[in-house]
Amino acid sequence: MKKILFFIESLSGAGAEHVLTVLIENLDKSKYDITVVTETDGEFFTDRVKNACRYKCFAKKPKNNFISKLIYSLKIKYAVTASPEKVYKKFLGKERYDVEIAFCEGYATKLIAASDNPESKKISWVHIDMISFPWSEKMYENKSEEKECYSKYDTICCVSESVADSVRKKYSPPCKVLTLYNPIDTKILCEKAKSGKTWEAYDGMKIISLGRLTEQKAFDRLLRIAERLKNDGFDFKILIFGKGSEREKLDALISELNIEDNVKLMGFSDNPYRYSADSDFFVCSSLSEGFSTVATECLLLGTPVVTTDCAGMKELFGEYECGIICNNDEESLYEAMKKVFEDPELLRKFSENCKMRAKEFSLEKRIADVEKILDES
Repeated sequence: MKKILFFIESLSGAGAEHVLTVLIENLDKSKYDITVVTETDGEFFTDRVKNACRYKCFAKKPKNNFISKLIYSLKIKYAVTASPEKVYKKFLGKERYDVEIAFCEGYATKLIAASDNPESKKISWVHIDMISFPWSEKMYENKSEEKECYSKYDTICCVSESVADSVRKKYSPPCKVLTLYNPIDTKILCEKAKSGKTWEAYDGMKIISLGRLTEQKAFDRLLRIAERLKNDGFDFKILIFGKGSEREKLDALISELNIEDNVKLMGFSDNPYRYSADSDFFVCSSLSEGFSTVATECLLLGTPVVTTDCAGMKELFGEYECGIICNNDEESLYEAMKKVFEDPELLRKFSENCKMRAKEFSLEKRIADVEKILDES
């Protein structure tokens, strides 16, 4: 049985963490002895991962006493400030694995690259366009250090062809760079979509958007577009699900633009899918993506997608017109949304195309592709 290590900083409710959870739950446990390691426990997907494999963390969530909190803070401080080699040796190096996987850019990739196990095969997972959104650069002293880090991997797995192209252009890694699309458990997705009430009785256009409230997702431009659509006289509501550092800024902008009746920040939800399935369309205003999990989930639920041109979106649609992919700027997204407001019949066609495209997605195929890479490693 092959011993596999996955390292990711957290198991919060974000996209990469969700993808890892689905992957761990569906890999063949008769073939792989899987361990997932994170920095801290007690997060959104932690229990699901614990139920699916062996699980370890650098620091357990502290009890409500001084000593417990002090130990916790010291461990986290060590993980952040010590060299990757020392952190690896202290938290990961006590056990040997056949395959070691960094399941995110940045810290995780830097840590697994510091492995002192020359026998293990090392895989890095990249979830974002490394050129249009190079956020991981801040984890390194310079670009050369990051490039050197990736050179230590045997395989770099990217969530879309666009992401793979960005990795090749930026790092020219000597290893194999390939595309593995995110696995999505359609059965669970559809079950959740059917549970509970969603929108109250409302006859206007129902729009949903999901994602971390960060600059990358560019919800501020979606709010400005909402003001323009309101002034155009359209009847609509936009629900935005997610939490993040931009929450206060976005709340203030909603008040400033006087769109409180049109846009609502819903916070984090463990089941936004019931809203997704009952919405007229999903909108993605992002500056950059890798291969949007939430856009994929909406498509699988038959909900049309109106999106800026981010990595992976054209691959998601394939040969089907599942919505509108516009230029990545505020004016183009406004025009795209206005187009479906003015011609709602488009949404029926888009929805039918989403259902056709959804037939080509298979969890079994996605898992088989990952297992092939693990078997070759």
